[in-house]
Amino acid sequence: MRFCLVVVFVPFMALLSCIAAVQPNSINLGGNIHKSYWSSPITTLAGTGGSNSKLIAPPTRYATEFVFHVNVGIGTFDPAAGGSSSSFKSYNLAIDSGSDLTWIQCEDCSSPGNTCFPQKDPLYPSSQSKSYKPLDCNGVPCVFNKTISAGSYTSGVLATETFTFQSSDGTSLPIPNISFGCSRDSKNIKYVAASRPFPNPTSGVLSLGWGPRSFLSQIDSMSQGKFSYCIKPNNTEKTFLKFGQEVTPPKNPHVTPISQVGNLSSYYVNLQGISVGGLRLNFGPSDFALNKDGTGGTVIDSGALFALFKPPVYGAMFATLEATLSKNKFLKRVVFHKGFKDLCYVELSPEARKTIPGMTFHLENNADFEVKPEGLFLFAVLPEDTKGVPKGTMALCFAAFPSEFRTAIGALQHIGQKVVYDTKAKQLSFGPEDCDETS
Repeated sequence: MRFCLVVVFVPFMALLSCIAAVQPNSINLGGNIHKSYWSSPITTLAGTGGSNSKLIAPPTRYATEFVFHVNVGIGTFDPAAGGSSSSFKSYNLAIDSGSDLTWIQCEDCSSPGNTCFPQKDPLYPSSQSKSYKPLDCNGVPCVFNKTISAGSYTSGVLATETFTFQSSDGTSLPIPNISFGCSRDSKNIKYVAASRPFPNPTSGVLSLGWGPRSFLSQIDSMSQGKFSYCIKPNNTEKTFLKFGQEVTPPKNPHVTPISQVGNLSSYYVNLQGISVGGLRLNFGPSDFALNKDGTGGTVIDSGALFALFKPPVYGAMFATLEATLSKNKFLKRVVFHKGFKDLCYVELSPEARKTIPGMTFHLENNADFEVKPEGLFLFAVLPEDTKGVPKGTMALCFAAFPSEFRTAIGALQHIGQKVVYDTKAKQLSFGPEDCDETS
């Protein structure tokens, strides 16, 4: 997972700064957690959720910040003054299928010596919640230090708390004793690009990856190891994160195996090849295979924005797109950022969009994961004159990057797809949909 978010209607240089900042040489999704934590008791819904007719179905949004959110109520508080009957605090958490630790920024990150990333909502007041309980590790609170990527991390105390979600019938459903990280210090987690005019709505992460501490595993009797989502581009209409019996298959499903590698939380898929604009690139399964040292392989990760490719694959994609787009008379190549080799254009006519290519991930079992142009490029309207390009012009930049570590299918590539994860059957189902409230 990699955090760097931009808004469509901000100076385009903010978008390019984000792109420059997230070009990784490698990604480390590991982290240090007190070893006693892994053997400490954990409360799940096992034995209590299987016969419950109510299932959680919280609303989600793929917001203008290019992050996939779910709305979660956390804690137990006295009803607020002014007539509010809510006994929890509401937060937007990033949905991350590549993580096994749910976490949120807590009040202690504002203490001297600690650091918080900016967020719209108040920091979570854990000390005021009646249901907050730090986990014990040999007589001391369990702690965590979660590496997000090279140079960025979040750390704090591990605890249990009551999480409240919208249920399938529209009412609130509290789930007690959810294990999570109460973050007290975060470094270099950049949810916000420079010059951003709106406050950051993201307060933490809801983990849906492999692993016993994943939120998905903690609600196993309710989720049955299954969840689904459908991402709309910058949607204003709600869709839902669904679990267990609420999950329905895509209308025209493609099915491919998923697997866990070691104790990593990411979902690995078997990538057989890639096509750009209908042209199959000269790479086969061995080019995307997992290596003995743990590098390589391909993951599908809703917590990552951009696609990542091994450098030879990225280079071939870049060259293919460059050659294809150079033939589009309705596009003009521009250089917005000299710090790295970007691939950016401005549209000279609405006709330009009709011939901008997408791409396809060819997965095992002849399962083709098709990516629309909106999932391969970042599009933005220039609100001011930029690099000699007049305001109001539509600009676009190739939004994939080289990585020595592995290949990743990120959230941007999910646009217009319904995706179903079934960890019991170890399979991923997906297919193009309009992503309405029934998806």
